[in-house]
Amino acid sequence: MKKLEDVKGWLIDLEGTLHVGGVLVPGAAEFIRKLRDGGRHFRLISNSNVRSRRQIADELTELGISANPREIFTPSSAVAQLIGNFSGLKCYFLLSEDVMEEFAGIEVSDTNPDYVVMGDVGPGMNYDLLNKAFKLVMGGAELIALQKNRFFRDANGLHMDAGALVAALEFAANKQAKIIGKPSRQFFNLAVHDIRVEAGERWLSADFAIVGDDVESDIKGAMDAGLLSVLVKTGKYNGSYSEHHGIVPDWAFDSIKELAERMV
Repeated sequence: MKKLEDVKGWLIDLEGTLHVGGVLVPGAAEFIRKLRDGGRHFRLISNSNVRSRRQIADELTELGISANPREIFTPSSAVAQLIGNFSGLKCYFLLSEDVMEEFAGIEVSDTNPDYVVMGDVGPGMNYDLLNKAFKLVMGGAELIALQKNRFFRDANGLHMDAGALVAALEFAANKQAKIIGKPSRQFFNLAVHDIRVEAGERWLSADFAIVGDDVESDIKGAMDAGLLSVLVKTGKYNGSYSEHHGIVPDWAFDSIKELAERMV
């Protein structure tokens, strides 16, 4: 089995791992600092689809972790990268206004689009918007979902996530969405590719590790993509859920602080 110091590239979850409810987890800043000081390549990954990478970077900096948008990888940036590889595509977006800045230069259309791209509109979501997306998908548009999480946790506790609405649209249109966010294999593959390009190295998937608190989106997702996994028992961590589903990470720590202390 590989040692922690053998990991070439790191994918680090944000909410629940580096911070919980806007409060930095002890040891989080130290862990990122150790990665930087050691010249290690990493991406800060998030399934957030209501904020842009720029906003996430600003929030992390305010919390005490200096970050820039280039180091952050989200479903919206992944989809923008994929769609941006083809010219002439039209999209209908069910996204927050802030996230739309990731799709600058991509044609927006509510008439025969190639794709319906669905994320979290937040309180602005209503039946009319969802029904419009339904009609476009029924008309031939492909459905892309930034994520399909069931719920998330913030300072006010658990909340139903946008995945429930994606499931409703799939059921109504009798079509499967292409899921780009965690825990999809494509999300992790794209993040790994991003680091490979930056490093100029042909590292294997098994040279990368994800650090996360969610055994389904982070740990199982990493396992399915052939990555190593590091579970931290903060945020959404639920020991009984992990044991029930037989999800066993490569490493497990009480928090990012313990992981930071183990890093050479």
